Amino acid sequence: MLPRPRQARRQSLTALDSLRWFRERGMRMSELLLGHLDTTRRAGRDQLIEQASLLGREYGVEAKRRGLSLGEATQAFLFFRARFMAEIAQVARRRALASEQASLLFEEADRALDRVILALIQGHQA
Repeated sequence: MLPRPRQARRQSLTALDSLRWFRERGMRMSELLLGHLDTTRRAGRDQLIEQASLLGREYGVEAKRRGLSLGEATQAFLFFRARFMAEIAQVARRRALASEQASLLFEEADRALDRVILALIQGHQA
C-alpha cells in the first residue's frame, strides 16, 4: 500500500554533455566580458566585445539546435547575466570603488551584456 520510493532520475549523457558545452561557453564569455571592462585601449575593448557577441550568437544557434526555445535560451542567459552582475558588484565592494566609478562599471557591463543577448537572439533566429 505504500508508494514505491522514487528512484533518482539520472540525466542522460547527452544532457550532461549539453550542460558542459554551455558552461564552457559561459566561462569564456565571462573572460571576454571582464577583459572588455578592464581594457583601456579602445581597439582592444572593441575586439573583446565583438568576440563576446560572436560567442553569444553561437550560443543562440546551438541552443536552437539542441531544442531550446528562444525563451529558454534567453532565460539561461539572464541567469548568467545575474551571476555576472553580482560578481561585478562584489568586485566593486572589494575594491571600495566610489559610487560614480561603480555606477560607470555597471553601465558598461550592462551595455556589453545587452550586445551579447541581442547576438544570442539573432543566432537563435538565424
